[in-house]
Amino acid sequence: MKKKMVIIAAMAMMAVPITLYATDNGPAEMDLKERFQVEGRKSSVIFPHHQHQAKLSCEKCHKDPAGGGDLVVEIINKTGTSNDFHKKFCWPCHKEMSVLKGTTCSTCHK
Repeated sequence: MKKKMVIIAAMAMMAVPITLYATDNGPAEMDLKERFQVEGRKSSVIFPHHQHQAKLSCEKCHKDPAGGGDLVVEIINKTGTSNDFHKKFCWPCHKEMSVLKGTTCSTCHK
């Protein structure tokens, strides 16, 4: 009986670090037009969240260094080609990161 208790305790202790360090990485992809109620004639941007996560730290886009929640910029204007995603969020980063055709409509709007 004592041996079983030791084994169970050891297994429980091994599970704790996994629980402590497990994170929710959010959706692999998201429809930005739907999620943020962006208005416009262009097709939705299906944002490849998983690809951005592989290359960037969470705080590049999110206020919380652990990711998720509020973005580092406030998205107020959600209409037309001068919307805040273009002007404040996506295009500045694409330019900084030298994304090929990073401000061309068809790069993100498929």
